[in-house]
Amino acid sequence: MKIIYSITMIALIGFSYGASFGGIENTTEKKAETPATPEKKIEVPNFDSIQTQLKEIQLSIQSIKSADHETKLKKIEAEISILKDQVSRMEQAISKLAATRVAASFTPAITGNGTIKIANTSASNTSVIINGKVYKAQANQTLSVPNQNVGDFTYEVLADGFGIIQKQTTRTLAANETFTINIYPR
Repeated sequence: MKIIYSITMIALIGFSYGASFGGIENTTEKKAETPATPEKKIEVPNFDSIQTQLKEIQLSIQSIKSADHETKLKKIEAEISILKDQVSRMEQAISKLAATRVAASFTPAITGNGTIKIANTSASNTSVIINGKVYKAQANQTLSVPNQNVGDFTYEVLADGFGIIQKQTTRTLAANETFTINIYPR
C-alpha cells in the first residue's frame, strides 16, 4: 500500500512540475517555429481527486483483507462446530456405557460345618453316595461323616444284592447339625 502511495505521489509531483514550468526548453538552438497550431490542453486531475482515488484504493485493499479474515473466521467456526458435535457424540456414547453398568453380588457360602451320620441297621452291606462321593457302610454299622459344608447336599443309597434302595435326594444341612441317613431292612 505504501508503494502505491509513493508511486502516485511521485507521478503527481512530476506532472505538476512539468505543468507549472512548461517543461524544459533547450535555449541554445532555436528551431524554426512551426506554424502555430492550437494548443491541446491536457486535463490534469487536481490533487483532491487524486487523494480521493487513493483513499478508495486503500478502502478496497482493507475490504479485501477483512474479507480474507472473515473467510478464515468462518472456516474456524465450522471446525469448532464439528469438534463440538464430536464431543457431544462421545459424551452420549459414554453415558450409554454408564447406563449398561451392572452391579452384581453373590451370596457367600454359609460358614460352619455339619455332620452326616449313616446308620445301617440292615443285614446287607451298603454304599451311600453323598455329593458324588461314595461311603461304604457294613451291615449293622453306623458311620459319621464330619465337617460337611452347610447348605444343600444330595445322597443316594445302594444295597448289595438289591441295587438302589433310595433314589438321589436333596436335603439341607444346617451349621452344627447332624443329619442322619437311616438304612433299615425292608
